[in-house]
Amino acid sequence: MKIKIAQTIDLFLEEISKKYSSNTVRKYEDTLSLFKDFLTSYGDVSYSEDKNGRIILTADTSEFEFGHTSQFLEWFLIRKVMAPQWMMKAAPGIIKKYFKWLDEKGLLGEGVIEEVLDTTKQASKDLPRVDKAAELLFNLCSINSSRYFDRVFDDDAYMEGYGELKGMLEDKLYLLYEGERIGPIQVTKKIAEHLKEGDTINLAVGRVGKKWIPLEVGNVYPK
Repeated sequence: MKIKIAQTIDLFLEEISKKYSSNTVRKYEDTLSLFKDFLTSYGDVSYSEDKNGRIILTADTSEFEFGHTSQFLEWFLIRKVMAPQWMMKAAPGIIKKYFKWLDEKGLLGEGVIEEVLDTTKQASKDLPRVDKAAELLFNLCSINSSRYFDRVFDDDAYMEGYGELKGMLEDKLYLLYEGERIGPIQVTKKIAEHLKEGDTINLAVGRVGKKWIPLEVGNVYPK
């Protein structure tokens, strides 16, 4: 059976509104509204534009495919940390309940619910860690950007983008940017405590002397 994803979200919210408090339902609404917006931008599912140029999600539940669903869920569960702090903690559980509801209604393909459960379980474990790492890196970058605001970094002394963590030594990191190993990158021991080998950091760094200094950070993505 096929049904529009946007319609299933409305039906799911209508059903839980009979069970939960208005405050809890509002959290579900906010999270799933963001999820719906995310699908049209990053989920690689069907959408269209209305006459006013607004993006409308047109995909049905058959587009939640095995292998593909876990990929955009992992991306969403990290991207949404730009939302309120409570959503960082609540989103994995809310997404899990929504997909379990879909599965109970017979609206998911074979194997999809298993990978959703695995993805949300892992996200619940990893998100607090990488969120704290990103917060601490942001604070460090703010200090460094102020300290070196008038410094011009040559091309060979500047790197930005997504770097995979390939080594840590106390308060120093080594990141792999598209095959190029950059380091040591000077951070703090507290930051290093919240990172793991294989994590990906969206980080801009500049070389000062023999060390690289974090200048701007985006998200931190768990392995």
